[in-house]
Amino acid sequence: MNNPKTYLINSFAVGLLLTAVSCVTSDQEDLAPIDTKTISSEEISEMMGLMEEVDLMVMSTMQQDLSQQRLIPLLDELSCPGTMITRDDKIGQVKVDFGSGCVSDRGMERIGNLTINYSGGILSKGSILTIDFENFSLNGHQMNGQRKLENLGYDASTRTLSFSSSVKNFKMTNLNGQEFNLDQSYIRELELSTENEGFRIYLKGNGSLTAQDYSKTTFEIVQPFKYMQKCIESGSYDPIEGSLQISTNTYQNKIVSFESLGCS
Repeated sequence: MNNPKTYLINSFAVGLLLTAVSCVTSDQEDLAPIDTKTISSEEISEMMGLMEEVDLMVMSTMQQDLSQQRLIPLLDELSCPGTMITRDDKIGQVKVDFGSGCVSDRGMERIGNLTINYSGGILSKGSILTIDFENFSLNGHQMNGQRKLENLGYDASTRTLSFSSSVKNFKMTNLNGQEFNLDQSYIRELELSTENEGFRIYLKGNGSLTAQDYSKTTFEIVQPFKYMQKCIESGSYDPIEGSLQISTNTYQNKIVSFESLGCS
């Protein structure tokens, strides 16, 4: 099936229902009519895609000043004019200041600051990164909270570097000022570039999304999402394959599948 064209990651249909509970009197209980609201699949998928952008941004930034040869040819943060990266290895901290705003070569607008605290080198198994967001926005979406990345190790036989990433009660505010709470737990496998092909990302995991006056939506990637370097560099976060299982208060185990022959 062809992917719908969304800004960052392939869109998927999710319905969220707002239920109104009736007032209870001493004599009887009357049920108020159900008011149905939906969050567009484009907005939900964009929020997930923005978090993927953050992870790549952080891993790329952590490699800017490494004395050793970089193993992962990730995207260059210095392509966002005016970005200031300050590294202090004594306390294990990197600060990234996008100031009042800059736009990267791929058209990503970034404003504000990220503070990355780390233990060990990013390429070492067991190293942990925590990312704190300060007045930070990505393409106009405000982000508040802390994100955690952990290196799960490198498999030389498959040239794969694995990371876990997670957030808890992470707040994202959309362009209309509505705030969402996001919980995520992902495993990301990075297959390093070869002579003939760029890096690939395989994403697995689950999460949930809630907002005021909306019911909770949970999701699980049941077939890993696959992303290609050439697609990411072109500004597309559409997976070329994978499937997602979605549940809300009104339906269970809805499967959305993705398949594409190119970066669409």
